[in-house]
Amino acid sequence: MDAERLTANQPRVRSYFWLLAGLFGVGALFVLGEQPFAVGLVPMPFDKLAHFVAFGALFLILDSALVLPLWLALMIPLLISAADEFHQVFLPGRQPGLDDWLAGLCGIVMAAWWRLAVRAR
Repeated sequence: MDAERLTANQPRVRSYFWLLAGLFGVGALFVLGEQPFAVGLVPMPFDKLAHFVAFGALFLILDSALVLPLWLALMIPLLISAADEFHQVFLPGRQPGLDDWLAGLCGIVMAAWWRLAVRAR
């Protein structure tokens, strides 16, 4: 079912389980990211892999939870990734970086490509 072909009577939530999982994950990202143990938790260069996996997984969770146009399904995790980097400006010992956001972007794009390839089968 394509999001563009939805009518007002069709549900926009595919799975409340995945919706709650996604909301919980985003909340945990921000709450746990403020904790002192988060500083240096994942050493370089593996922190880029963590961003890649985390935001790619967030795309897949949102895609499983909601019926959205592709552009919006891509933008939501990108904006959350940007908000995470901005949030780090205010946290002692944490440093935001464009490279972290780009790693998240790559994870989102790869997850979207994989998801579209699986749906095309």
